[in-house]
Amino acid sequence: MSEGIFAIARSGLDVERQRMEVIAQNLANAGTTRTATGEPYQPMRLISAPRVETETVFARELNGSAVAQASSSTLAAGGLTGAQALAVEPTNAPPRVVHDPSHPQADAHGMVRYPGIDHAGEMSLMVQTLRVYEANVVMFNAARSMYMRALEIGNKG
Repeated sequence: MSEGIFAIARSGLDVERQRMEVIAQNLANAGTTRTATGEPYQPMRLISAPRVETETVFARELNGSAVAQASSSTLAAGGLTGAQALAVEPTNAPPRVVHDPSHPQADAHGMVRYPGIDHAGEMSLMVQTLRVYEANVVMFNAARSMYMRALEIGNKG
């Protein structure tokens, strides 16, 4: 059961780390007019979802699998085994247009197109991501403490 708890916490940590990398990439490219390929930078978002077992708990119970009987944590979670990153996709944010005729990327009217990155929104998402990451660390440490305490109790008996 404890391995499942650790795996769930690890998967959450991994997804939030990836989300933080995407946020950092967006903030780093906020002033970028063109990428190395010459295309305008498009802000990105990490798409994540719960990870669900391929074999349902009901199917294992129906088959009388010993794994289903031993895995009460999976049964209680309804087949959820953590989180997963599905994709990194561009947002549909319109570009931010600034009048700067001296900029080398300015068009004929002196307008420069920057990525449509909302700094306040990115910072808010960064704080939220940090809080979720911290919650996963707390869960991981609490499970480890309970596991170690159970081992101590088992050694006394």
